[in-house]
Amino acid sequence: MKPSAPFHRAALLLVATLLLPLAACSSDDDSSKSTDGRSSNTSEAGGTFDAAECDGTAESPDVRFVVDACGRVVMLRGVNVESSSKGTTQEGDHLPASGLQGQAALSNWGWNSVRFLVFWGAIEPEKDKFNEAYLDKVEEWLDWYADNDIHVVLDMHQDLYAWKVGFDGAPDWAVDSKGVEKGPRDENAPWYLAGTDPAVQNAFQSFWNPEPGQADLQSEWLDALAHLAERFADHPAVIGYDVMNEPSFANGDLEATLAIQAQAAAGEFQNPNLTQFMQRGIEAVRRHDQDSWVMIEPTSLLNAFPYPGDLVFEDLKDTRDGPPRLSYAGHLYEPSVHDGGGYAPSSTYVDEWEKYRSEEAARMQGVLWFGEWGGAPDQSRMTEFITEVTSMADRQMAGWAWWSWDPGGWSPVKEDGTTLSSNGEALLRVQPRAIAGTPSEFAWAAGDKVFTMDWTGRDDAHGPTELAVPARLFDKGIRVVLDGEEITDLGWDRDRSVLAVSPETTTGTHTICLEPTNGNKCR
Repeated sequence: MKPSAPFHRAALLLVATLLLPLAACSSDDDSSKSTDGRSSNTSEAGGTFDAAECDGTAESPDVRFVVDACGRVVMLRGVNVESSSKGTTQEGDHLPASGLQGQAALSNWGWNSVRFLVFWGAIEPEKDKFNEAYLDKVEEWLDWYADNDIHVVLDMHQDLYAWKVGFDGAPDWAVDSKGVEKGPRDENAPWYLAGTDPAVQNAFQSFWNPEPGQADLQSEWLDALAHLAERFADHPAVIGYDVMNEPSFANGDLEATLAIQAQAAAGEFQNPNLTQFMQRGIEAVRRHDQDSWVMIEPTSLLNAFPYPGDLVFEDLKDTRDGPPRLSYAGHLYEPSVHDGGGYAPSSTYVDEWEKYRSEEAARMQGVLWFGEWGGAPDQSRMTEFITEVTSMADRQMAGWAWWSWDPGGWSPVKEDGTTLSSNGEALLRVQPRAIAGTPSEFAWAAGDKVFTMDWTGRDDAHGPTELAVPARLFDKGIRVVLDGEEITDLGWDRDRSVLAVSPETTTGTHTICLEPTNGNKCR
């Protein structure tokens, strides 16, 4: 929505989209654990590397990039797991309904990451009593991901603040709606409009802007986050923590939020309250984990409206020893696509999102990673939307997590959990998994099925460079040209859809071009 639109129309859309994106939304190689417990591939075309070298001491060559324990730049590309874990009350296991067996497809597409939903109410269902049985179950999932070389970002998830007032997140004991009970929901209206309910608004304000005498619920949330980091700091799968999913109304209630719309559109609004909370989130993680990335989100308003960001970026500082390991992790939901209305050729949303978010990630000295994006497969120009967003992500060398894995609906897979949906077909592409150096650019031309990448090797990056090369895209095989020479002995694991390559020299500049066997684009 353009800022110049009539106010009543803009206000209506603003109310509708403040919370809009919240819902949206076995290996046969030789592998071992590195000395710091993180997973590292120990086989490469033409030789092996010593896993003991992967001690996690290598820093990222640039604040724009995540690195693994081997010092390789990792492009986090994957999916949210999963919406079904939300449940409708605080009770329940709050684990994905698809089950561990339902994750198998992830390990044969070449995708390398998931954003795994966890909930404050499941971590701490009773005040000051952490639920280790729940975290034990989460750990089982993390173990599976580690065994399958999939990195995990643990997402502290909430929607409409809590189950007690409408959806999920905070435990019942941490809900102060000031005596107001949630009202009935109009089943014909989008669920996120329940965010206007006075009980929801009061609960949010008790969290963000407590009155004298009210509990410090922000500190309670952050204690749960710190416990999560303490529990999983050394887990080989965990590479990051998302401080809070889609924070809403930190600046004030709905009336206050509507009042600053013009300022927000003009880039004149800053949100010190949310900024301070996110800074405290960084510090909470760093009490126990110095190595993982901390994902910082702006207000959920920006997921649908590509306005300038509301965080005070210069005030966000990583307290770890060494360069910052932060990620700017806002979500990407084109409003019409989100609501199933199709992707209009005239939409400027993706261009605007790219402009603002890339600039803001640089100001924050963080990795650009959008932790949610997606839409229903059966709408006009959905494939074009996916192509445009993934091309933008390649251009920015950014990571992403599709919303969501739950089979059927928006998922990359149909109800059977294995057959690709049209979304899944569009999302399959060649892309980097781990780069033994520093990338300068990469791109996937879907029409020709040609992938190209340039990078500079580094002495402190160990192991092969890995690409996700989905076998189903190349039923007749692939042709690979590395540094001007065609590779005849391919390290391509078709079952996992992973190609491993190792240039003759560790350092220096390198280029790779990949295409179908009968292609003629790679020189």
